[in-house]
Amino acid sequence: MKTIKFLAAVAMLAVAAISAPELSAQESANKDENGKFVRGPYLTNKIQDNWFIGVAGGLNIFGDGGYKPAAGFNLDANVGKWFVPTVGARVGYSGLTGSMWSSNPSILGMDKAANDLYKQKFGFAYLHADAMVNLSNAIGGFRSDRLWDFIPYVHTGILLSYGRPSDVKFSDRELAAGLGLLNNIHLLDRLDLTLDLRALFAGGEHHAAPGGTSAAIQASVGLSVNLGKTDWTRAKDYHNPSD
Repeated sequence: MKTIKFLAAVAMLAVAAISAPELSAQESANKDENGKFVRGPYLTNKIQDNWFIGVAGGLNIFGDGGYKPAAGFNLDANVGKWFVPTVGARVGYSGLTGSMWSSNPSILGMDKAANDLYKQKFGFAYLHADAMVNLSNAIGGFRSDRLWDFIPYVHTGILLSYGRPSDVKFSDRELAAGLGLLNNIHLLDRLDLTLDLRALFAGGEHHAAPGGTSAAIQASVGLSVNLGKTDWTRAKDYHNPSD
């Protein structure tokens, strides 16, 4: 599990390092005549505005005590809403296959690979809710022409296991939680390219390990479609037609 935690930390730092120059360059154009960032407060849009639907695919890398990390395939699907330019939430599904390398065979994997280890495979589904902060909008104010939004989030949910032989004892429902980084790269007004990196922690019994904590990195690339109104109006710029 230490390996997974280390890889998660390195991956998140790498995304932050790559994002920093891009964010800095973008925000230099979002200042007023006094050189200050143009921020809110912003008017709250209607309930049908600022929704998004996303689909992505990538890899899961699981690991915990006694096992070495291995990669499995990941599928992500989610729907969410931005309440203001800086705060949003989403719910989603993430999962497909999980894998780990073991020194010993088990019901989850009996065939030895070329590396003299046995690959343990299991199916899972992570049903989660995320609380998101758009760091780009928080730091530099909302911009409709921004190329890259940098969005950290916290997530929690239920990790479901399935597809096991009936004689394997495991917990098919484990609480899970963790942190993530969502990068939205705007391709069109209503279409974003998403790069999502998530660190996940849950009870190890979801894959029949006796106790302990299971850790995973989930990385995915996909597309997100924006629904309803996509921009925001600053309160000081609002003009009421009835005035």
